[in-house]
Amino acid sequence: MALCRVYLSTFRRPKLLPRALDSLLAQTFRDWVCELHNDDPHDRFPSELAARLGDPRITVINHPRNLGPTASFNLFFKRVEEPFFSLLEDDNWWEPDFLQTMISTLAAYPQVQVAWANMRCWQEQPDGAWSDTGRNIWETPDTEPRLMPWPDRRQIHGAFHSNGAMLARSNFEYFPVPDSTNFGAIEAFRERTFVHPLLFIPSRLANFAVTRASARPGDAADWIHTVTVLSGTFLSEVALSREQIAALWAEARRPARWTHVLFLCAWHFPSCRGILREACWSDWLWTLAFSGRHPGRMREVFQRLRDKRTEEAFLIHHTRRRQAAALSERARAQAAL
Repeated sequence: MALCRVYLSTFRRPKLLPRALDSLLAQTFRDWVCELHNDDPHDRFPSELAARLGDPRITVINHPRNLGPTASFNLFFKRVEEPFFSLLEDDNWWEPDFLQTMISTLAAYPQVQVAWANMRCWQEQPDGAWSDTGRNIWETPDTEPRLMPWPDRRQIHGAFHSNGAMLARSNFEYFPVPDSTNFGAIEAFRERTFVHPLLFIPSRLANFAVTRASARPGDAADWIHTVTVLSGTFLSEVALSREQIAALWAEARRPARWTHVLFLCAWHFPSCRGILREACWSDWLWTLAFSGRHPGRMREVFQRLRDKRTEEAFLIHHTRRRQAAALSERARAQAAL
């Protein structure tokens, strides 16, 4: 049995998949097995590439039908024989010491379920070349691993961890996110299910590709709905101070402005209506103007909020579990003083 199982997901990326696989084969840590999941049952390239490489650690799994990215990623979060598992997306790639560093670091934190490393951002050019943007996913002065407890205001509608730079223990319970979840938000959805604290490793151990074509949907109404249910379920279950709510409004006023999402939260989630006390007149006017410019989009958002309850129920359930676990841990810590 290997120490780590690597899931590599691909969908019609014949130019990028070899780079991802090369980065796996170049790992200084060698005790891994790989499931290469091909989500296009008619694409023979992944099987042909694996056959040319001839590495017995790599197994190709051709999906019998196209599952889509969200359902495909749900296949990867489960208990396996290997103590650790990781994800490698076909457009991203790892530094040679990614697995070695992640596994040795996580071994020092037995209470942690999920760890992730920093990533460098690369931009695809029209000619297919790649340019270093000079940016990292996390711009931080940290040099040592940092524990990230629940809750954090940055998790209201986002996620700390990155799929492509993650290592997780396999002896925890994992939950599939609803297959209807917007692919751009699956990290934020799934992070609500993880046992906290999470572990951030600031070393840049992986590379994130900003591709010219992406599997991430571009439906504006769907994205507004997604951010609304992420924000509303967090604000419904996690009590923020007045200062924290004011800071949230200040953040929402920055470009690109999303104060309309906070109004949608207050409309759809009655327990969130207290956040309106920190809204100023410019927030009301901007949201009215946005709704006037995009009436069709807002109508679609309201329709989704009425009809798409599976994602909302998932988030409420797991946010409530995370908050209860955090409060219980806090009570135990205080009792031990």
